[in-house]
Amino acid sequence: MALVVVLALSACATEASNPVDGGAGFPETFVPLPDDEPPLDQQIIDLADPRRTPRPLDAYRYDNDTALIVSRARIIIGDRCMARFGFTPVPGWQPEGASDTLNYASYGLWDAEYAAAHGYETQPVPNPNQSLGPIRFTGDAISVYLGMVETYQGEPVPPGGCQGEEIATLNQVTPDGFDPAYGDDLVREASLRAEQDRRVVALMEQWRECMAAKGWDYPDVHAPFLYWSDKRGPDKARPVVSDQEKQAALDDVVCKKSTGLLGTWLAAEIAYQEAIVTREGERLNEFMVVLKEVAEYAKAIIAEG
Repeated sequence: MALVVVLALSACATEASNPVDGGAGFPETFVPLPDDEPPLDQQIIDLADPRRTPRPLDAYRYDNDTALIVSRARIIIGDRCMARFGFTPVPGWQPEGASDTLNYASYGLWDAEYAAAHGYETQPVPNPNQSLGPIRFTGDAISVYLGMVETYQGEPVPPGGCQGEEIATLNQVTPDGFDPAYGDDLVREASLRAEQDRRVVALMEQWRECMAAKGWDYPDVHAPFLYWSDKRGPDKARPVVSDQEKQAALDDVVCKKSTGLLGTWLAAEIAYQEAIVTREGERLNEFMVVLKEVAEYAKAIIAEG
């Protein structure tokens, strides 16, 4: 994720791993893996804890320290560009670290402690590392930074604005045809494969039945987030999570664990990630080499100041 933000190129996959489009741009059916439904690790199923389960594809992403380095380099490049137009960033801007692949988008709500305190209020697992406040540029500066204008006060704005200049500068060390979204595409593929796995689908039905027995009727694990989103009072800045929502969230987590859905779903995702790592082989290693080259270039930019 971090490199996609850094380089902001469109995603494209090789024919070997490109999913068949299932409609509306959402891939539903993938080219089969050598083992179409890989065996699941019973220890992962029994543990059923996303926080304590390593993800194989995380080895092919920036760690937090490296992501911060690349982000700092982007800020330096962008600020130099914006200074040519007389703009300075809002004080207090912090570089972003690595994005967190651990979130509620994968399995729905799974943390009982969080459910008891917040219900379904926030879908992603809170990650202060990704806070983007305050806004880096405001007013006229935004149009220059994002490239919404071709010139500003008679000076030509670079393609894509100063944000585009950040991207173009870091891209100088990437080979032609490099796809920065490649790693994220593989993570998404594993997630979608796991959700469509027959073993997971069967337990999803059991989860629905468990929730129905507790008085909740949801078509899938993602539906409660939308259902409760407009039931927290009129002030969106100060949402009030009701006891009823918190109880529904706790029931959700209990049903995921009692049916075995959470552990099985997690084990399936890990198994698919492992299979994808095997399938992609050398291309993943080459991808990581480029990520490291970008990071080294970022260090040089930081050293120059």
